[in-house]
Parts: sequence; C-alpha cells; structure tokens
Amino acid sequence: MTGAGDVRGFYAALGIELPGWAGANATVRCFADPEAHAHEDRRPSCSVSTEHGAWRCWSCGARGGAYDAALVVGCSPAATMELMVRYGLTERTDSQEARSGDLKVRVAVQTRQRPVATSRQLLVSDAGVARWHQALFADIRRPWRGVLLRQRLWSEAAMRELEVGFDGARITIPIRNGRGGLRGVLRYRAGGKPKMLAAPGTRLGLIPHPGSEPDGPITLVEGPADMIAARSHGCPAIAVPGDHAWQAGWAVLLAGREVTIAMDCDPAGRAAALRIAQDLVGVASARILDLAPQRDDGFDVTDWLRQQHQPRRSQCTRSSSSRPKLAR
Repeated sequence: MTGAGDVRGFYAALGIELPGWAGANATVRCFADPEAHAHEDRRPSCSVSTEHGAWRCWSCGARGGAYDAALVVGCSPAATMELMVRYGLTERTDSQEARSGDLKVRVAVQTRQRPVATSRQLLVSDAGVARWHQALFADIRRPWRGVLLRQRLWSEAAMRELEVGFDGARITIPIRNGRGGLRGVLRYRAGGKPKMLAAPGTRLGLIPHPGSEPDGPITLVEGPADMIAARSHGCPAIAVPGDHAWQAGWAVLLAGREVTIAMDCDPAGRAAALRIAQDLVGVASARILDLAPQRDDGFDVTDWLRQQHQPRRSQCTRSSSSRPKLAR
C-alpha cells in the first residue's frame, strides 16, 4: 500500500503493471492511445504517480487521475468505482438520497494536479470500422483466423453481420446505437492483458443494439466474445460489455421481450445476472440461466458450446419448465 490506497494493485487490475523498482513515479507505455505513438510507445512515455494514481503521457498529452485511467482502458464507470473502492482509492458511503439502493462514492484522495478527463469525442469512424472489417477477411491464411473460427467458435457469417474487424493488433467490434450510429469500438485479443480495450471516446452499450434485432426472445451474455460465439450457433444473443458494465437505463431497450440472462459462472457474473434481472422486473420477462451451478471458475457460454457434441446445431431456447436452457 502506498499513499491513501493500493495504486499498484489498482493499475495491475487494469492490466497496467507499474515497475516494482519505481519510486514516486512509474514510467509505462501509454495506455490512453498507444496507436498514436511509434511502435505502440515501445519507449514508455507515460508517467504514473504511485502515491495517488494520477498519470500523464508526455508524448501525446493525455492525462488524468486513476478514475480516468480505468475509463480509457475500457472499464465502465460502475466497474471503475468498484475497483477504486476495492483498492482503497475511494470510500463508499450510504446515503439517504441514494436512489434504489445505489451508492454514492466520494473520492477520498486529492491529486496534486487537477485531473483532466479524456476527451469523449470518438476517435474512430465508420470508415475505420469498414477498413478493419475488410482487413479481417483480406488474408485467409492469417493464423489468428483459425483461432477465432476453431477455438473461439466464431463463424464468418456472424463476424460479417457484426462488422468485426482487425486493426493490425486487435480484433475490433463496433458498438452502435438504435439508429445505426457508431458510438464506440471495442478492441479484443484473446489472452491479452487486458483482454478488451475500448477506443478513446467509446460509449459502452449493448452489442448489437436491441433496436436492430427482430422481435422475439433474446439471450444476454457476458462480453462480445461469447455473444459472437452464441450467434455463430443460432442463438440470438446480445452482449453486456462486462460483469460491471450493465446500466439500469438499458432495461427499457428490452421492453416486452423474453430475456434469458446467461452470464459467466463466477461470483461477479452471478451478481451481475441478479442486478440485470432486478432491473428488468416489470419491463421484460427475464429468466436467469446458470450454465454450471456447481462451477465458480468463470465457465461461460463459449465453454458450454465447446462441451456440446454438435455445437453448430445449438440454439438458445427455453424448456417447458420455468427454467430456460441452451439446447442442441
């Protein structure tokens, strides 16, 4: 622990390792916009205070506090607050003014420089999404294509439908609003640290937007990777960006639908499923599906599909009982 909290632990949770030998300031590669630097900032230019978590890239000018650091690597505001509480960078206090049991969070540390939030202007465009999408299918010999098709269980049809692309470093997954407007891009790399990044200016949302889906039952899953795998096997799945990313305001987007909630089999996933189900009360017909009640290791939809003898015939459905299930 340093200063008012565990700054090193907080940044490690974001996938940003602060050198153990560093003193008051640690130098790391820029995590705000690495593509803006030569060779992804191979010669680190970003300084992070190990005392209070403030950071600044001396090359591209991006800077902010610990909260801003979490946002730029793709954490939702709720997930960011949870991490800050966990590592002692904020304290959580109950408030009589809190609505529906929400918690107000008070920042417990003051940085010596004024934190500057990163720009909310989206730094990618439809042209970029189209270019990356074309790149994904330009060379069928790329080894990572086999990883997506065989190991991740993604189909080319699903990847084309969702405009999945490749930006030269990571798989890109666009986020669109109900009118088809681009609101962000997620950058995915299986086994990467972190596994998922968000392009600067990205606003999180359900993927794909429920308004673009035909009427009928849908299944909410945890993360775009599981969503693409599920849709590749006949399931009308929609991704919640992460176990802390769900926003209560998204419930109205699912109004009147039959919704199966199939989050990962671990404490965070099960807690998220309960929050989502509670927000859908009176809005949609929601049922929680626990794929493996006996497991607590993050077992997910993709893992479940791998276990099936004929996964490509799988589809999301609901049993005659009150409990929904994934069935072949």
